[in-house]
Amino acid sequence: MQRLAYRTDGFLISQLGKLKPSDLKEPAELRYDLTAFASSAEYRAYRGSADGLFPDPGRIDVKKRWLPPHRVGFAEWSWRSKHPVIFKSIKREYRSHRDNQTALLRTLNLRIKGKPMAILVNGFSSGHHLMERVAWPMREFHRLGIGVSMFALPFHGPRGHSFPPEWPQQDTAFTIEGFRQAIWDLQIAIRAMRDAGASHVGVVGMSLGGYTAALLATVTSDVDFVLSYIPICSMPDVMYDNDLVPGKGDVQRVLYEGYREQLVPITPVCRMPKVEPKRVSIVSGEYDRLATVEHGRRLAEHFDSELLTYPGGHIVQHRRAEAIRRSLEGFQQRGVLPRRRWIRRSR
Repeated sequence: MQRLAYRTDGFLISQLGKLKPSDLKEPAELRYDLTAFASSAEYRAYRGSADGLFPDPGRIDVKKRWLPPHRVGFAEWSWRSKHPVIFKSIKREYRSHRDNQTALLRTLNLRIKGKPMAILVNGFSSGHHLMERVAWPMREFHRLGIGVSMFALPFHGPRGHSFPPEWPQQDTAFTIEGFRQAIWDLQIAIRAMRDAGASHVGVVGMSLGGYTAALLATVTSDVDFVLSYIPICSMPDVMYDNDLVPGKGDVQRVLYEGYREQLVPITPVCRMPKVEPKRVSIVSGEYDRLATVEHGRRLAEHFDSELLTYPGGHIVQHRRAEAIRRSLEGFQQRGVLPRRRWIRRSR
């Protein structure tokens, strides 16, 4: 099983290297774009506005509609996702994606009031609710008395219709805005769950969603627990380590260093944590070749939190349910989450 997990991840990485988006640029052109972006007034304002990079969305009108039980979920929450764009040069292009302007949260529990809720954040190129119900070990959440809501990242699932997704992408400004929008929407989702009466609200992210969950833990303390599952800790690092940065030799190195520097303000390990260590848990696959254990270790050291592992990879997630259960039980043992009260029914 471990050999299968390792080889499957190797195949995934080889296929990622073959993806050719329609707007893919040559390395020399990318190098020019990075240099131009770094010298722009918008970039200087972005690097100098650490406190205002992720504003509080405040009160946003959230609509709720009930779904029949035989459908994908029981209730769907939606709201207009229009975060304040800081890079005006791409604002028109960014706003042109109409489906991405509606945020979606699908709740798989009829009762929320008085119950802990976990907001599940999808990985790269996923986000469709039916897929997410298979991707996550839903039974483990249910056994521990934790309700589940499925969140769709920007440009993923019903919020996008291209493969690979429009975000993240080679345009640094566009990538930054996507993470700003994701954090904006997650803060609204957390508030919506609290308004519905949830006793605790946490965020659990997988892969790209794990990175986003870790980023959220550096933006706000208004989250009861954060579980970052098979996460990456730095996008440029995972691209460089797997030879996914365009170009060769010095050009590739320059692009990597440029991306790494420009993404510092949205990189979790480069930001100050705002969630106390006992409320954060990291889970990595021992044979994961994309989001390696080293990424999980760096995140765990940064948040001074626990690192759990399982004997699987990024795609073949052997014994993942056990690892996630141990992580959630850890929250219960540390008093972050309440233990489930089992009620014996009379015959």
